[in-house]
Amino acid sequence: MTPDTQAQYPPIAVTLKDGTAAVIRPLSTTDTEAMAAFYAGIPRCDQRHYYPHPLDRERALLNASRADSPHEVVLVLDVDGNIGGYAWYRWENDEAEKSGFGICVAKAYQNSGAGKLLMTRLLEIAKVIGPPVMCLTVQHANVRAVQLYTKMGFQPVREQWLERDPASE
Repeated sequence: MTPDTQAQYPPIAVTLKDGTAAVIRPLSTTDTEAMAAFYAGIPRCDQRHYYPHPLDRERALLNASRADSPHEVVLVLDVDGNIGGYAWYRWENDEAEKSGFGICVAKAYQNSGAGKLLMTRLLEIAKVIGPPVMCLTVQHANVRAVQLYTKMGFQPVREQWLERDPASE
């Protein structure tokens, strides 16, 4: 999200279901340590639901370094200077017809409305910036994510199954 685009979509104050005050804002190139701490706090058992990229320090540094990219929008849920969640969408180039997106919310903020708030803001921006189609892959086992995406108007277009090869174990 270029600096000019960020200026069009400034940070917004939000309130979570439990009354916690937070801000949804664009990711900044200065968020490297906050993003690394966020990734480090995601339990291993929850990481199995998140496949776009690994949730590690190296990826946190890379994501923050690309905060000003013209081909992606990354929003964070900022709670007292800590990242409690983030949502993103990115596309290949100016001619891309679709983008991929993802969302990840820290355990402490799940069921607080944080995911819906992040997605609402992301979709608001996506109506103006980026390709007209947003795509994602979600696992059936990630029930809360499936429910959120369905409520936000996304529809399944195909199912994909991965076969396990017992010989490789």
